[in-house]
Amino acid sequence: MVDILVFAGAHGELFTGYVRYKRSLGYSISTGYQYVLREIARFIADYPVDPDVVSRVAVEKLTSRKPGEAVSTQCKRIAILRQFCLWLASTGYTPAIPPEGLVRDTTDFVPRIVAASEMAHILAIADRTASEQRRLLLRLLWCCGIRSGEACALAVSDLDISAGTILIRHAKGDRTRLLPMSASLWEYASGYLERCGLTAEGGTLPLMPTARGNVPRSNNAGAALSGIFGRAGVLTRQGKPIRPHDLRHSYAVHALEKMVDNGTDIYVALPLLATYMGHADITSTEYYLRFTQDTLLRIIDAQQQVSQRVFGGAS
Repeated sequence: MVDILVFAGAHGELFTGYVRYKRSLGYSISTGYQYVLREIARFIADYPVDPDVVSRVAVEKLTSRKPGEAVSTQCKRIAILRQFCLWLASTGYTPAIPPEGLVRDTTDFVPRIVAASEMAHILAIADRTASEQRRLLLRLLWCCGIRSGEACALAVSDLDISAGTILIRHAKGDRTRLLPMSASLWEYASGYLERCGLTAEGGTLPLMPTARGNVPRSNNAGAALSGIFGRAGVLTRQGKPIRPHDLRHSYAVHALEKMVDNGTDIYVALPLLATYMGHADITSTEYYLRFTQDTLLRIIDAQQQVSQRVFGGAS
C-alpha cells in the first residue's frame, strides 16, 4: 500500500487522519489522490488558522478553475475537497462544504474505436517485437475491456485457469469483480503462464512483472503500447498513436454490438455491460458508447419490435 504523504500546516494531522479513515473503509487512496489533498492542505496553510479548517473563502478559491486547467482536473479537486469537508463535518467541525455538482466535466472528445482487423494487425506487430508481458497486456485490454491500471495490478493468483476467470480487486470505486475469459484469451493466458514459468507460482507475484520483478506502472506500460500502436499504423485522426484506453472504448462498443446482434434487449445489455466493466451505473457505461453509423442503425433496427409494442407503432 502507498505510504501516507506529509501534509503541511496546523491542520496537517487532520488530512492524515482522513486518509487513514478512508483506508479503514477499504479504499486504496492512491498517491495521485493524496497529491490533490496535499495541494489543498498547502493552500489552507497559507491562510490564518481557521477553527473549522476550511473556510468559505478557501472553498471559493479551491473550487475555482485555474488558468489553463482542464475541467476534469478542477472537478477532481472539487470532489476530493467535498469528501474531505464532509468527513470533517462528521467529526464535529463545521467547514464550508462545496455543493454537489458544482462543476460538470463536459467534453466533446470522441475516442478512437479500433476495428477487429486493426487489432489483429497490432497483435501481429506485438508478437514480433514486444515482450511477453506487453503481448498479454494487449490481449487483456482488448478481450476484457479492463483499465490499464487494473491489468497492471493483476497478480498471478488473480488468473484462475481452471475456472477461466480473472479477478479484478479493489478497482475504481473500490469495486471488485470476476470476469470470464474468452476461449482465445484463456488459451493465450495458459500458454503465457507456462512460457514464463508462473504456473506453479501463485500468491501475490505480479502477473506481468517488470525486469526487476515489480508491478508495472500503468503510464510506463502505456508508453510501451503507444510505440506498438505507432508501428502498427493505428492512429487517431490527428495522426498520433491511439491510447490504451481507446481499447476499453472499443470493447464497450463491440460488446454491445455483439449482444444486440444476439438478440439481447438494449435495456438489458447496458446494465450487464456496466457490471462487467466495473461501472457504478449505466450512465458511466453510456459515456463509452460512441457508435459508428452502421452500429447505430443495427441497434435501432434490433429495437424496432420493442418500440412497436411499447408505442403502438407510433413514430
